[in-house]
Amino acid sequence: MKRLTIMLPALTLAMAILGTNSLSQANDTIIAKVGSREVKASEIQPYLATLLPAESKALWANKEELTRFVRSILVRQAILEDAATAGWDKKPQTIEALARVQKQYLIESYLVEVAKVPDSYPSDEEVQRAYEAEKDRLKLPQRYELSQIFLSSQTNKEAARKKADELSAQLKKEPGKFATLAKEQSEDTASAAEGGKLGTLPVKNIAPEIRKAISSLSKGQISTPIEDASGYHLIRVDEVKEEGTASLAEVRPELIAALRNQRAALNRDAYVAALLERSPVSVNELAVESLEKKP
Repeated sequence: MKRLTIMLPALTLAMAILGTNSLSQANDTIIAKVGSREVKASEIQPYLATLLPAESKALWANKEELTRFVRSILVRQAILEDAATAGWDKKPQTIEALARVQKQYLIESYLVEVAKVPDSYPSDEEVQRAYEAEKDRLKLPQRYELSQIFLSSQTNKEAARKKADELSAQLKKEPGKFATLAKEQSEDTASAAEGGKLGTLPVKNIAPEIRKAISSLSKGQISTPIEDASGYHLIRVDEVKEEGTASLAEVRPELIAALRNQRAALNRDAYVAALLERSPVSVNELAVESLEKKP
């Protein structure tokens, strides 16, 4: 395999440019090399565009992770170059397999297009009707809105414990600084970027150690350091929501998604039915048996 070379200064520069979301500026920026080939920012941006918003935010909050992400793309490109050099893309079985993948993509992407649901669907009235019809089944378990400061113990457990105790003592005096300290000190980059916020979690999805520690806490209270296999957690209870029927506001996004998926499925079925009317399919059931490969 050709040697992979990463140009770190250029990569750092490219991260700053890519962060502006300006394609015209970033297209010609060389951020790395795969063998002797220079890789431009425009080749990496499509991969970044496939990330979910939360994933993208976490990645941009941690340049080391971003560098690893870019490196993984470049390694795959290096493998691809090696495969091309070996003529792997010219092998009959490779050509056949790629043709099948291409056809499958054409089929699925076209079905998504013909089944597309208008942006205006569903209306507020349709969402309300769906909520009333499903209301008795829309039960939510007890949930917690939590924030955390996380300190990993994987490198140095004693140091992590000491720092957790120091932060805990500071928060007893200045609980209002939790979000600031989470951004500055927490080693969970995704929640740190949000001031420590973890969002709303069903009680069953909370780790047993943390669940036990917060069970006696009220809204706004902060736990003492909670140890688990990965490190130490300082948890603030932002809200406790008891078990009960979900309100429309709580399930509205899920209802809209379900209604849109249902309508898309109906549109898809209608398209296939119309297609079969135009081009009927008949199968010789007796001849189908000949498809079986005989030893």
